[in-house]
Amino acid sequence: MSSPSQETGMPSRIGDPSSMSAPRTITMAPLDLRADIGAVHEDTRTVDLVFTTGADVLRYDWATGRKYLERLSLDPKHVRMNRLNQGAPLLNAHSAWALADQIGVVEDGTAVLDGKQGRATVRFSKRADVEPIYQDVRDKIIRNVSVGYRVHKFEESEGGKAGLPVRTAIDWEPYEISMVPMGADAGAGVRQRSSKDVETNPCVVVRTETAVHIIDADRTRRFRLVSARR
Repeated sequence: MSSPSQETGMPSRIGDPSSMSAPRTITMAPLDLRADIGAVHEDTRTVDLVFTTGADVLRYDWATGRKYLERLSLDPKHVRMNRLNQGAPLLNAHSAWALADQIGVVEDGTAVLDGKQGRATVRFSKRADVEPIYQDVRDKIIRNVSVGYRVHKFEESEGGKAGLPVRTAIDWEPYEISMVPMGADAGAGVRQRSSKDVETNPCVVVRTETAVHIIDADRTRRFRLVSARR
């Protein structure tokens, strides 16, 4: 079974502060995130979409057994937009096994970031098998969009809701947009496939100084408790 992330550089000693402050590399599977449909332009069969607002999403790290909040940076310097702006596919619920799974295309150069959200325009195919999907979008029956993306680098900090760590994607790459019946659980989808079916990528995780100090202090307290009980 594959998992959304697997650690390749886990810390080895409770009392070693440097083991937590050093950047580490994990293996990441593709992720997806629910987004929203905007205006429909019937003359061109195009639809305006918001593919991200950068809002926090609860994720689970199967390597560490910890939940964390994922946050997508909307700083243009942190997002690789080339694939999305060069004819990225519009897919049927993230399926990419056959040509029929592509129901449209992201219009070249329409994917942009304005600091608060990511927007793009997609155009639906005129194929007969796509027409029912397009009509349901036009009639506001299908309203959910999901963007597929890869994260190449996270910055981890503490202080999220409910005390959860926050991993901010400071190098990430959207590569497809899908029409979906509802927002998908990316982790569940990955876990149902074998590792041979999921193309992963290395992802570097770096900690902010604040996170390092908080974690080091906690680790030191635990180390002292363990030593005192010996």
